[in-house]
Amino acid sequence: MVHAKKAGLLYVLIAFRFPISSFFICLILSSTSTLLYAQQQDELAVPYGTASGDVTAHSAIVWSKTNKESKMHAQYDNASNFSGTPQHFQTQVVNKSTDYTGHIKLNNLTSNTIYYYRIWFSDLANSSVRSDSVTGKFKTAPDKSDNTENVTFVIAGDLGGSKLCRHTDTGYPILGVVKALSPDFFIFNGDQIYGDNDCPLTPSSFVLNHFPGWKNIKGDFPSVTDSSVNWNNSDQLHQVYLKHWQYNRADRHLQNLLNSTSMYSQADDHEVINDYGGLWAYDYIDSRNSHREGYPKLVKNGIDLFFEFSPIDRHQTDSNRIYRSFNWGKNLDLFLLDAHSYRSQNNLPDTIQYNKTLYGKQQLEWLKNGLLGSNATWKVISNTVPITIPNCFGERNSCDNWATTGATNNTFVRERNAFLKFLDEHNIKNIVFIATDVHFAGTVNVTQDFDGDGDALTFYEMVNGPLNTFTHNSTNPVDPTINANYLYNESAIFNFGYLKIQQYKHDQRTHLLYEVVDSNNRFRPGSQLDLVPK
Repeated sequence: MVHAKKAGLLYVLIAFRFPISSFFICLILSSTSTLLYAQQQDELAVPYGTASGDVTAHSAIVWSKTNKESKMHAQYDNASNFSGTPQHFQTQVVNKSTDYTGHIKLNNLTSNTIYYYRIWFSDLANSSVRSDSVTGKFKTAPDKSDNTENVTFVIAGDLGGSKLCRHTDTGYPILGVVKALSPDFFIFNGDQIYGDNDCPLTPSSFVLNHFPGWKNIKGDFPSVTDSSVNWNNSDQLHQVYLKHWQYNRADRHLQNLLNSTSMYSQADDHEVINDYGGLWAYDYIDSRNSHREGYPKLVKNGIDLFFEFSPIDRHQTDSNRIYRSFNWGKNLDLFLLDAHSYRSQNNLPDTIQYNKTLYGKQQLEWLKNGLLGSNATWKVISNTVPITIPNCFGERNSCDNWATTGATNNTFVRERNAFLKFLDEHNIKNIVFIATDVHFAGTVNVTQDFDGDGDALTFYEMVNGPLNTFTHNSTNPVDPTINANYLYNESAIFNFGYLKIQQYKHDQRTHLLYEVVDSNNRFRPGSQLDLVPK
């Protein structure tokens, strides 16, 4: 490649050796500069780092993105300097159809082992022309029979909403706090982008009242709700969502986190649009967008980009399936849910006639069977919306999750109570729900006899967040229709949840520990919870 300094030297040599007019010299330089620019623009690059995900005991997905059609390479090893043998390579062609994102599955891995990997891209016609490499690491899960003493993980969500985006000076520093804890894995619980927001240089005056002086790195994208966005134009929708994802993934703290540990990626609503359902029209919930055509294309493009940017092992027969489960040894089974793709319309009455569902029959049956078949000490259900803290709102007074305020019948409570009765009837113990979404932190205990046999079901729900979006100054009351109580609640802080599965020598039991951590790397007073299995 011809570099700028060489171009300057070329000018001197031409002027000295050849008595030609300045016009021709300028013409030569102009052509050289054009070539330089074209070559620089055409160089293979990896601007958004790398990520690993959907790690099992013996496999993992590695992800990255480049800027042109090329071949993606993945190399992995147990040694951080890649000096071990053998070294393994797998390749995949990436192109415009997936915005030059690539996913490679690494198989035949050893359980409970740290792996290092690096990714680069090479030109299809000339393999010696390649990008710089990006590196990362992940830890495989223990086998089901492995009684590994400690497993640590973080759950977090809600990044860059309410026009409160990457800070001009610091970006998203809370993600550096997550990285510093060195979790075994990270659950990105949803709202990884806010497609229905924009990121102006200066947030609204309302936001500035709570975050004085905040300045964003300006995003070059509108909200998908903006009148300039045509929901019938898939190309335009695709570009808007793509720019949202690129904006957040350009953050150095997020890149450093994702290259240091594996992730389990979930989608909530803002990956598409606020409080959406995948199977129905959107106009009832937001009059500003009523009678707007193209809603199905909006949903499709939002979910397509979610999969493009997530290191997910796509389901073999249902490529758009987000719900899935993972085992981390003898003590942890993890279930990841999808609360938006299959839900009934929120504002329908919760009656037998409408047979409302938040998760869909197939997903609920999958979850029930998974819980019945689980022999793990702890069953952790990662849900993108709480089940004990109501989020009831809107022009039609409807609820967005399994909880209720008791003031409306437009809920999903019948399905929730039937599920809790199922847990009680089958005596499934050591259930913990984890969630984000409501933009404050709260830990809830429920003890109630849902099946009426005199033996109560006890479970916990840990809700946290946001990572970086507007935070409420108060917390919502818990659902008054069940025996739910706050053990801890706190608002007006950026935060995430930190969990540890740990064996204690004094009682030979495997405890589940939970704490809320804020953006200043402080464990929040009163948030600590130590659960002993039953």
